[in-house]
Amino acid sequence: MSATQEQFFRSFRIPQVVGAVDGTLVPILTPRVDAHVFICRKGYAAVNCQVVCDHQGIILDVVARWPGSTHDSFVFRESSVGRLAATSRGEWRLLGDSGYPLRPYLLTPVANPRDVHDEEFNEAHRVARCVVERTIGRLKLRFRCLHKSGGGLQFSPEKSCAVICVTAMLHNIAAKAGVALAGEPEDGDEDDDDDEEQGFQEDLPQNYVAGFDTRRRVIETFF
Repeated sequence: MSATQEQFFRSFRIPQVVGAVDGTLVPILTPRVDAHVFICRKGYAAVNCQVVCDHQGIILDVVARWPGSTHDSFVFRESSVGRLAATSRGEWRLLGDSGYPLRPYLLTPVANPRDVHDEEFNEAHRVARCVVERTIGRLKLRFRCLHKSGGGLQFSPEKSCAVICVTAMLHNIAAKAGVALAGEPEDGDEDDDDDEEQGFQEDLPQNYVAGFDTRRRVIETFF
């Protein structure tokens, strides 16, 4: 964690970051039971998969258990890494897009930049967070069955979730071994990403205020 924090700070000037988080939709066979909850915002049956990776694109945590209609914020809040982050007491934090709630342990971009420092933070945040988009792109490039262009996973939700977890493990093995890919996904080219706020609001506004204060202190380092 210390090495990852040092690398993120050295490269992007954002302190105490141990990884970036994002959600991605993995198409599956439309289930016979509760099919409607698996229909994602793209209009097909899917599993909403959460991925956390480090600065090298190694997957640190994967959550594959929620239907495609589930919001990314909900998946994070209910995940073990989300609960662990909430109790980290500022010792480490993650980077997420604007679909996630702003928290001291989860930094998101400034929605309406007021000055050059906000803009500099947003740019650093964008470039740093691209690592998770590239990682998801590489994962789906290695295993085309995880992408709709490859037909998706033609299994039940339970089996599909197990396959997703195994492919994440295999991706890490391949990445650490330097196994080449046929192509390289471009930044932000993951077609399931949606960086816009999706309308999910959590309670406890003091959590947002604490996150806002933390982000403001980080932005001050860009002065």
